[in-house]
Amino acid sequence: MDVLIIASGGGHTGYARAIAQYLEEKVDFVVPEGDLLSRKLLEPYARKIFEVAKGREPSGGSLLLGVLRALTQSFQLPKYDATVATGSNHSVVPSLIERVKGSSIYAIESQDRIVTRGKAIHLISRFSRAVFLHWKEQLPLYKNGVVTGPIVEKPKYDARDEGYVLFTAGSMGFHRLFKKALALQVKGVVQTGRLSPDLYRSQRPDWNFFDYDIDLERWIAHASIVVTHQGKTAMEAVVMYRKPTVVVYNSDWTRAASREDTKIYAELLGAYFLEDPSKWKGDELNTALASVKEPKPIEPGTIKLVNYVLKRRLGSG
Repeated sequence: MDVLIIASGGGHTGYARAIAQYLEEKVDFVVPEGDLLSRKLLEPYARKIFEVAKGREPSGGSLLLGVLRALTQSFQLPKYDATVATGSNHSVVPSLIERVKGSSIYAIESQDRIVTRGKAIHLISRFSRAVFLHWKEQLPLYKNGVVTGPIVEKPKYDARDEGYVLFTAGSMGFHRLFKKALALQVKGVVQTGRLSPDLYRSQRPDWNFFDYDIDLERWIAHASIVVTHQGKTAMEAVVMYRKPTVVVYNSDWTRAASREDTKIYAELLGAYFLEDPSKWKGDELNTALASVKEPKPIEPGTIKLVNYVLKRRLGSG
């Protein structure tokens, strides 16, 4: 059975890699044009990797700019038996074209969309067989929703505590959070994303700063506490490694999950929720670090997703 996974960058690529880890054979992927990090993450599991233009980043921008290019590139893809769209506007065009070709389409809603739907997945849901959900609380969002549980990778490391707090906020970075973190009297490790690590190194030469690390999972597995935004890292820290986790709402992500979504997401994980740092009035981050606790075990759902796709396609589900 030929499977195409549309890995749309960031946490969406994390979903794609998680699914591939549970498949017996290598599969083909579509990644955003020029996304070298996604390519590196997926190469061990890939038969082929195609690139399709991405129209818009989570922080905004024009969706129309890349549509014609994405259409041209998507029509050049082979036809697959099943296609899994991992989310964001990047997934829309290639999944739609694969549906036109006769592929069975499946979609994954974001882990932090609890009361609001992602626009891209909402659109894809109209021509998909199923939308996979991480939490039963997401079921009201979709008539064709299927709850699998959290879609995460197989843990690569044994969890241990090396005494540092990991601050990470995805590929975009989170300057307001990082700026507040610098004042803490803790051992810190910061993944800055697109923000230059040089912005912070001179202020805390005793901390470790880096923009990207293809093996960020190692830093998660060995942290005392993980502080992150409303992204997939929070779910990975909790489900894969049971790390005490603080989820800080980033209001810059205007096209991402709402504040209400993020608050419920943190509650589902057993994480500590903090408002956007622009609203902090005092020592909120220190209070969070002192109050956060080890979460309860949560069963991953990736294997359920894989079995559902394979059984449905083979006519046994």
